Amino acid sequence: MAELSRADRDALRRAFVQLAGESEQERERLDRLVVRNGWTDAAETATYALQCRALRLRPWEPPPCWIRDLEADLAAGDDGVGGRFRAAKLTRRLLKANLSRFEPDPLAALAQAEDARRRKEEAVRQAEAAAR
Repeated sequence: MAELSRADRDALRRAFVQLAGESEQERERLDRLVVRNGWTDAAETATYALQCRALRLRPWEPPPCWIRDLEADLAAGDDGVGGRFRAAKLTRRLLKANLSRFEPDPLAALAQAEDARRRKEEAVRQAEAAAR
């Protein structure tokens, strides 16, 4: 797997902390995964669980965190009910917004990024208007 970016590490950390904080059972399960497979694997497991829940994925649908070859998945086109193309399109949106494919709640992260972009644009417009 490619080197993780700062955004990836941050999203994985947030997913791990969020899921571990949901219950003692989840924390213990993640702790066992850390010991057995390492922290990154445990954090990716947490991300998977949270993305599936947030996106209400069906058991056969992949979440964005599973998309590793974005260009190939996009080039393959719509796969119908499989969901890989849809996951690849969502992953592309995340990456274009400088977010991670490991965002625990991808749609909420995109909405937050879009809101921040709008606020920044409005602040620039206001500053330009004030300068006139």
